[in-house]
Amino acid sequence: MFTTHTRAKPRWTALFLALVLALSLTLPAAAAETQPLLPDARTYTGQFADLEGAWCREEAIAVYETGLMNGRTDTRFDIQGSLTYAQITVIAARLQDLLAGGNGDLGPAASGEAWYQPAVDALTASVEESDGEAAAYLLDDLTYLDFRADEPCDRYDFVWYLAAVLPEEALAPINDIDSLPDTSDSDILRFYRAGILTGSDSEGTFNGLDLINRGQAAAMLARIADPAKRMSFTLTVPSYAREILGVEPDTVMLTADGYDITAEAYLYFLALNISAMEAEQAYGYYDTYQEYYEDYWMDEDFDGDFADYLLEVHGIDVSAPVDWDAPDKGGMTPAQKVLQDTRADAEELAALMSRQSQYPLTAQQKTQIEEDLEAYGAPYGFSADFAREILTAAALGENLSVQSHLASSELSSLLADEGYLYGQYVTIYRGEEGYHASDAEAKAAAEEVRQKLSAHLDDPEYLEFLIWKYSEDYATAPELLPISALSNSNFQTLKALPVGRVSPVLEEENCYMVVIKLDPAEDADLMDTVGSLAAQAQLTQWAEAAKAVLSPACEALDVAAIAQALSE
Repeated sequence: MFTTHTRAKPRWTALFLALVLALSLTLPAAAAETQPLLPDARTYTGQFADLEGAWCREEAIAVYETGLMNGRTDTRFDIQGSLTYAQITVIAARLQDLLAGGNGDLGPAASGEAWYQPAVDALTASVEESDGEAAAYLLDDLTYLDFRADEPCDRYDFVWYLAAVLPEEALAPINDIDSLPDTSDSDILRFYRAGILTGSDSEGTFNGLDLINRGQAAAMLARIADPAKRMSFTLTVPSYAREILGVEPDTVMLTADGYDITAEAYLYFLALNISAMEAEQAYGYYDTYQEYYEDYWMDEDFDGDFADYLLEVHGIDVSAPVDWDAPDKGGMTPAQKVLQDTRADAEELAALMSRQSQYPLTAQQKTQIEEDLEAYGAPYGFSADFAREILTAAALGENLSVQSHLASSELSSLLADEGYLYGQYVTIYRGEEGYHASDAEAKAAAEEVRQKLSAHLDDPEYLEFLIWKYSEDYATAPELLPISALSNSNFQTLKALPVGRVSPVLEEENCYMVVIKLDPAEDADLMDTVGSLAAQAQLTQWAEAAKAVLSPACEALDVAAIAQALSE
């Protein structure tokens, strides 16, 4: 239910990957206030016999008259026929040229060129400076068009090609639509809002991977060319909280620190935790039955994977679905674990939201939240208010993480206490493991590189070159080093080493090492990670200290039934 074909989005918006609409009313947009974007270039004389009685007759005639599409033959339009990638490239190029005031004539191909090459050249020139996602996608597609020019095109690509050449004003919204059945793609959503797309069925499903046919293409293009033909429709969006939990979306399921967690938010966390439990059931048997794994590898006569081995040798069927009421070794059932984790997630959300005055949203974050809602809509079955809440929580979490960043000295001390330091190192192995003929030569090499490192501490690029040249390990960039794995004396030496200094040659049983101790605060990714961990620890502490009150609706939740409903 929560899987769709879409561009990747952050974790907090994971449920934005599953969207659905129910179509209740579809009418042509009012014509009085709109003018055609494209003029007629020719007159239809009734030559396409197959258009008589066709559902898209008027649209096919319209795109023929504007010059966007021709018939398949002189007497047949062929509304059920497919469009190839070469053909949609030419259509997109004609559309771009006509919108720019041209006549849609792209000119002939040069000798030896593919017939569609003028369209490729025209599109490349017109969109190469655009920073839109659709334009970038189109440019990428054009680079290998020769390899699939004659392949039929799907609905996703047809819309993306058109979106790449349409100006923003050509997609003025006339419909208030927050979500779609099977995609959260922003360009697809814009076409629905503009009344160019209405969906493939009564629920408004897009079916983006289906092949586009000529009738469907004509309908879209006719509505682009003449806004008066665009469709106004009202959509009834179902509520998952109502359908799955049996309560109204705004029902309060839990209150903590004065903040109410509604049924929508509670269901969101339930869905995530049920999915995690099902994934653990599907792939976690390597950890669950690790005592059998070595035997599996050692059994040269067994031909099969580990799951087959567990079933055939030990009678353990790991392909079975989750038994939500079967207790584990500790006596807790999967259903209880899901409810426990969901409550913890809900309490952490309440803790985060109730303290937002301590790490408030910036004006830029507020703007970004509204832009994301406008572009991607709300998750299917959820309200726009819930979507705003989740996006707000994501931004507040980022603010808390930044606020939780440690000072350089605090971070260095924390890492040292955990047995790590941040820096770079050279390893020169001793004996047969290394490249040097004798131990004395290995140690001399370590002393030599130490002197060179000390002399070039102000040149990071040269330091990496020296490490690459001398070290017998592969790491050259700064990273966390597990110094607790070294001898105690070397551990203490590195722990006491000031930041920005080179260690003496450290002698271990199998190697010599030279370490440059660096400031971990200079690693933005490390600081973000540590800040996130510190923020999570703070949230957990707040949540555990909160006085949470569960509603009676929570007590009646049936995890097995909810899991089944989500799967459908």
